[in-house]
Amino acid sequence: MSAKIIDGIYYMDDEPKHAGVVMVDGKIYYAGSGGVLAVGEKIVHSEMSNGILKHGTYRFGEDGVLVEGSYIPPKKGKKRKHRKKGKKSGLSKTARVALICFAVALALLIAADLYFGWTARRPVNQPNASNIEESLLRGSIVLPNYEEEVYLCTDAMQWYYQGKTTLQRAIEFGQGGYAPFVFTYEIPEHVTAVLLLDGKEYVLDPSARSISIDNLMTGKTYEYTVSVTETAEETTRTTNCYGSFTTADTNRFITLPGVYNTRDIGGYHTLDGKRVKEGMIIRGTEIDGLVASMNYLTDKAAAEPFGFKTDLDLRSAKLYSSIYKSRLGDDVAHHFYDGPIFGGVFSKNSKPVLRDIFAELADPNNYPMYMHCTYGADRTGTIVFLLQCVLGCSEEDMDREFKLTGLYVPDYATATSLNGIYGGLEGFAGDTVQEKVCSFLLEDVGVTQEELDSIRAILLED
Repeated sequence: MSAKIIDGIYYMDDEPKHAGVVMVDGKIYYAGSGGVLAVGEKIVHSEMSNGILKHGTYRFGEDGVLVEGSYIPPKKGKKRKHRKKGKKSGLSKTARVALICFAVALALLIAADLYFGWTARRPVNQPNASNIEESLLRGSIVLPNYEEEVYLCTDAMQWYYQGKTTLQRAIEFGQGGYAPFVFTYEIPEHVTAVLLLDGKEYVLDPSARSISIDNLMTGKTYEYTVSVTETAEETTRTTNCYGSFTTADTNRFITLPGVYNTRDIGGYHTLDGKRVKEGMIIRGTEIDGLVASMNYLTDKAAAEPFGFKTDLDLRSAKLYSSIYKSRLGDDVAHHFYDGPIFGGVFSKNSKPVLRDIFAELADPNNYPMYMHCTYGADRTGTIVFLLQCVLGCSEEDMDREFKLTGLYVPDYATATSLNGIYGGLEGFAGDTVQEKVCSFLLEDVGVTQEELDSIRAILLED
């Protein structure tokens, strides 16, 4: 791996990199969001110091280089000077007595705090830099400070969404698309802590200092609670710490063990200002290995949180001669559709298939559903394209949705295969590709207007 500094930006393998404390050519820098070097005072957290600096506050010069000897220790209270004997303090006797009583009460509070090891915090969104340092000194729990949106994708895709690179370049980087949400923390060894997030509980291991959580929604604000319990001399004390974070409004990539090219078709904004709901249709590869043995859902329990009701299978029924049961569960409805590919949607034999597929998409009882073919590319890409036209997504977004398969199958990094659909739409009523697809489905396929309206009602939100 190569690292360098160019015009105040830290690059790792020629891409801007948020890496915290780094050393380049013997000089120490702090690289923040987008690789931008820190200037002035910066709080350095222990999990970000990379073994170069310890936790604390440091000063970085105008060139981003650590100023020698710039460690700033935590501020301490000033020592009171003893007044000289015989010199009056200027306070009345009553005032001095009140001051002494206050000092005694304060000392008792501090002693109790030291006895329990940490103090209960009032509910706040996130701790700021100063009380992070104070809580570390007391051995308290330290939670992350989410000042920016959280990206649920790889670094390369994050750079794409931030406009720092092209989609083609992000695909070529070879990282794929998915990355989990990582919750970092510091908790004392002698306490137990539980993270409550999105209706689920996660036990926090003090030695791990982080926990990964899969398949959160994008473009959503999550609130969480960390419940900390400490037992000392038969006394149990529980304190709740509160926080929140917002996930970036990007594509929602999905992880399922043994399954690939999986993502939510939701999250896109339509031309009329609506948003496609997430959690309704997940697309991906086959899950039973009937064609490609590597595409096999190895852990059925991992799919349970999605609540799938339908396995919309675009492969041919000839693959399986007897009664087929979906690997998603015996109670999940399954249908083979032998879906058409690209320009093949205009063939005579494809029209009854399309009519049945869109009838299934128009039934609210079929959601959430898993839509797939063998590789989740050609047949799945074709149906998703037509569906996005019905929903009113932009051509740019439809083009992106097709190209995202290139994260797993590089040959799909371009959308030229869709030209067969674009060409076949000539002659259908409408000024846009979205209108032409709707005309094709209504006039040539036999999909009803009620079905198109139902699909929009099911999958769109304000």
